[in-house]
Amino acid sequence: MEFQSLHKKAISCMYAAALLGILAASAILTFLMYYFSLFSEPILTGIYIFLIALLILYGIFSPPFRYRRYRYVIDEECIDIQEGFLWLEEHIVPIERLHQIALSQGPIDRMFDLTKVIVTTAGGEVTIRFLEYEKASFLAEALKKKINQIALSERTENHLSKEDHYDN
Repeated sequence: MEFQSLHKKAISCMYAAALLGILAASAILTFLMYYFSLFSEPILTGIYIFLIALLILYGIFSPPFRYRRYRYVIDEECIDIQEGFLWLEEHIVPIERLHQIALSQGPIDRMFDLTKVIVTTAGGEVTIRFLEYEKASFLAEALKKKINQIALSERTENHLSKEDHYDN
């Protein structure tokens, strides 16, 4: 199977999330500068301006990089997700380790009609982000079927091995 890219709505969602993050970080930074009366210090004011500029640059450049780097594939053996801005992260989860699948939408996701598929294993969670709702539902249902097939085959194997044990 081939790696899947994200829908075009995902980049808008990434920009909206980055904008909210920038606004929150800027508000906190501005509050701290004002509360501790640090605007009177030229060096600290310069650092403040530099940090705000850095936040703005991050908000402009990180969404396109993240959008181009985000890929996922689900095959018969595993789920493989690649994502990142400066560092590329890869999450590989064997299908046989899956315990639970959930769909989730935050407020920004809902604005862009996007959904997350959260896959839980014994070792933690892996999330496939920025999916259209229909596609997320389809993936969640396909993964549930795979989990059920694995569980059924394990039960059958266990049952057969117990019968073999009693026959001997």
